[in-house]
Amino acid sequence: MDKELLKKYKLLFGEDAPIPPEHIMRSLVEMKEKGTFKKNMNTFGEIHQEVKDKFKEKFGRELTPNDPIFDIDFEKDDK
Repeated sequence: MDKELLKKYKLLFGEDAPIPPEHIMRSLVEMKEKGTFKKNMNTFGEIHQEVKDKFKEKFGRELTPNDPIFDIDFEKDDK
């Protein structure tokens, strides 16, 4: 785990914030630093239930915060 990234994450989200996979943490920190976090979270909030429904339809299970799909770094896997 990148220690500098973790330090920034805890500074921005709090010491007790849940620790996501590194690639998600990097995206969250970038959004906070660019000032786009709130906008992006609001946008996702509008489609959240649709995403969950489609996920369940496709994979046959509920989407939870600990789902293994979040461990996949799709940007890295595309390269």
